[in-house]
Amino acid sequence: MDIARFWFDPICPWTYVTYQWLEEVRQVRQVTVEPRLLSLHFLNQGREDHPHRDTHLASLPLERFLAHVRAQRGAAAMEGAYRVIAEALFADRREPGVDLVVQAAAALLMDSAEAAAASADEAWDEVIRRDHREAMDLVGADVGSPVIALEGGAAFFGPVLARAPRGEDAGRVWDGCAALASHSDFYELKRSRGAGVQLRFD
Repeated sequence: MDIARFWFDPICPWTYVTYQWLEEVRQVRQVTVEPRLLSLHFLNQGREDHPHRDTHLASLPLERFLAHVRAQRGAAAMEGAYRVIAEALFADRREPGVDLVVQAAAALLMDSAEAAAASADEAWDEVIRRDHREAMDLVGADVGSPVIALEGGAAFFGPVLARAPRGEDAGRVWDGCAALASHSDFYELKRSRGAGVQLRFD
C-alpha cells in the first residue's frame, strides 16, 4: 500500500480537481491519502501585489477549522470536512466564510459554535504553518497548492489537471507521477494552461 501525503489549501479549485483525481486513484491503485494543510496565504505573505491575496486570506479561517477537526476527530474527518467545504465553494459557488464552517461541522455532527470559534482562533495558525513548512521543505517555495509526497521522500507540486481523469486513466496518471517523482534528477514538466478548471460533482 502506497502512502501519499497530500497538502492542500481548500480555497484552490485546481487543488480540488487533484483531490478528485486522488479519489479515483484510490479505487484502482493501492494508495492511502494522508491530508495535510498548505496555506497560499502564508506562501505569498509579503507579496502585497498578489492578485489573489484577499482570496488566500479568506481561506485561513477554513484551514483553522480543518486543523481543529483533525485534532478532534482525525485526518479522515478533516478530509470529509474539506469535501463539504470544496463542494460548497465550487459547486454551489458560495463565498468562503463561517457559514461554510458551520455547514461542515453539522455534516460531521460537531458543535457548530465550537467550530466557528476555531475558525477565528489564531492559535491554529502555528499548526497550519507546521504542515505548510513540511511541504515547503520537500519541494521548495516556488510552488502552489497542492503538494504530494510519496513514501521515500519523492515529492512534487500538482499535478495541475483541468479535469480529474477517471478509472484506469487516473491510475495511469498516478503511475506516471510516481515514476517521475521517484527519479532523483527529475525537476519539472510543464505546459501552458488551456481551458479553465472543469470541476465535476457527480
